[in-house]
Amino acid sequence: MKVPDNTKISQNRRGFLKYTSVAGAGALTALSGCVGGFSGDGTASSLTVSSFGGAFKEILEAELYEPFEEETGISIESQAQGGTAEIIPRIRSAVENGNAPVDVLTVPVPGVLRGLNSDLWMTHEESEFENLEFISDDLMKYDDDGNLVGIGSQAWLINLVHNTEETDNGPTSWTSLWDSTYEDQMAMMTPPVTGYMPDIAAAIHFDGADSLQSESDIRDVFEKLSEVTPQAQMWYTNEANFQSSLENGETPMGMLYNDITLVLQDQGAPVESTFVDEGSVLGSGRWVSPRTSENGTAITQFIDYASRPAVQDRVSRNLYTVPTIEEQHSELDAETYQRVAGPGLDSAIVPNFDMYVERQEFINQLWNELIIDS
Repeated sequence: MKVPDNTKISQNRRGFLKYTSVAGAGALTALSGCVGGFSGDGTASSLTVSSFGGAFKEILEAELYEPFEEETGISIESQAQGGTAEIIPRIRSAVENGNAPVDVLTVPVPGVLRGLNSDLWMTHEESEFENLEFISDDLMKYDDDGNLVGIGSQAWLINLVHNTEETDNGPTSWTSLWDSTYEDQMAMMTPPVTGYMPDIAAAIHFDGADSLQSESDIRDVFEKLSEVTPQAQMWYTNEANFQSSLENGETPMGMLYNDITLVLQDQGAPVESTFVDEGSVLGSGRWVSPRTSENGTAITQFIDYASRPAVQDRVSRNLYTVPTIEEQHSELDAETYQRVAGPGLDSAIVPNFDMYVERQEFINQLWNELIIDS
């Protein structure tokens, strides 16, 4: 089975793009020179902040950037960013030349790890922030020397979704990916670092993360994972491809981000998102900054503002991402929190992010051999 040609030229969001507005989601454009501006007293008067494109970017502009500008007087230049595979090399090239393509960006965990110990990211002093105490410890990222480099921006969950006009009750368990009842009915994510399907297979059929340590064990997981291919009607890298097919019922079910599905519901689409029995898959982003940015003080102000419980709640109400603050600090009502987080992050499957970075070539080799070319 081959991945459709259109997946080779499209991009995915969290690793890549967000939502359907591909045209508004160009790659980082400022690749030379320092970004931001300074007021007469030397204080940064502007920041360049990049995030996933489309509705993700638009909602952050309205619910995060604009209120921050009003409170601080620091203006935000908002940019949409491409995929991790595109972002990291461009930032690395700029940093090596002493430049900063942006001041702040939100990067999925594998992207943060790829630049973690290569002198790519700015480090922060925790004492400079007032609101880090509210961020979940699991969503803080440190380098090997214990320096803080990344702070949780948003979290998201991959769920099972279905078209309600095609089926009254969609699948509720990841075991459905292996169930011949759903042959040729499902959309699944590719590449492996996007949908974290190896982690799903390990959680359902093996011993979870313990089964993703050695290459021989990882191969066993992939061989089991290869049994999902008969159920796959579509392999996608760009959610827009699946969204259209899901809405019209051509592909009646599959894997998709909960927040995207809720946005589609708001737009009147006949779709339903199901938090999976064994745990939905948890992904998340971190605010990071190139070490060459000269706007450290304003960067601290921005990240600290974004870490406030009230701000996190406001973004979640509009974007349907999961707050990165600990649940006891959130004032989302129970119904809203359940809608965006289901049973909560403690119930989710957390991918083995290190594996995708440390064994990237091996993972891609197995994916092509056992999934794509099967």
